[in-house]
Amino acid sequence: MKGILTLQHKLGPIFHIFFICMLAACSAPTAFSTPAPQISPAPTASNTPQPTNSPEPTQTPIPVITDIPVQPVMGLPQGTNGYPWWNDAVFYEIFVRSFADSNGDGIGDFNGLASRLDYLNDGDPSTNTDLGINGIWLMPIHPSPSYHGYDVVDYYDVNPEYGTLDDFKNLVKEAHKRGIKITIDWVLNHTSTQNQWFIESQNPQSPFRNWYLWSTSNPGSERWHVAKNGDYYYGIFDQAMPDLNYDNPEVKAEMKKVVKFWLEDIGVDGFRLDAARHIFEEGANIEN
Repeated sequence: MKGILTLQHKLGPIFHIFFICMLAACSAPTAFSTPAPQISPAPTASNTPQPTNSPEPTQTPIPVITDIPVQPVMGLPQGTNGYPWWNDAVFYEIFVRSFADSNGDGIGDFNGLASRLDYLNDGDPSTNTDLGINGIWLMPIHPSPSYHGYDVVDYYDVNPEYGTLDDFKNLVKEAHKRGIKITIDWVLNHTSTQNQWFIESQNPQSPFRNWYLWSTSNPGSERWHVAKNGDYYYGIFDQAMPDLNYDNPEVKAEMKKVVKFWLEDIGVDGFRLDAARHIFEEGANIEN
């Protein structure tokens, strides 16, 4: 179009005559008994180009990569193309203790986190004042004698310094309103020595005895620790973190109950499995 305007400016009246002739030629009937010899057949022209009539440019064929079939986890929301929902999620990891304090005791808590959800995602896609994440990974939230929480006292409760189970349920509800899913750190390889299961397992006659790995003599490894009763128990990380015995069907059954409790009763969306590679050791192979 710019070229036409420049030509019009240079040629003036001659251009108008030429342009009118072109339009007349385009609109004139195409059936002639004898075509004028001095006029060459011209391609059909249009003032407005029609993309659909333009020939497709020649392209080098792109090899087709077949998708690998994925078996999604049943019972959980799905993501795009049949992948699990977390395949599409952007997660924000939070250590509750240090994130937001709602009551001024110097310790972060669930209510403090709930009050800051709009900073993470306000649920309105038209705004640009939040981070836009859609998944939260919470570091351990269970009762624990340590500040980090990786030695669990009770898998069916939350750390009272962070609030109550009702406070946590409210956090999950408020997060879901904004399209944010909640996953929690699940420390399944070991418990705290203050866990009631371990306390009872120190009695050789207890039904919990086989929930942990015990020896009446010192196996001669730093991963074995002596208990108050003189027996030795296995704990790969620390003497305060005895390993659970997953060769015991009762342990696996109990942990399935824990999963069901948090998914169905509390409403979390998933778990980050802590120390999963240490659940089953095979001889000297401690990272299975």
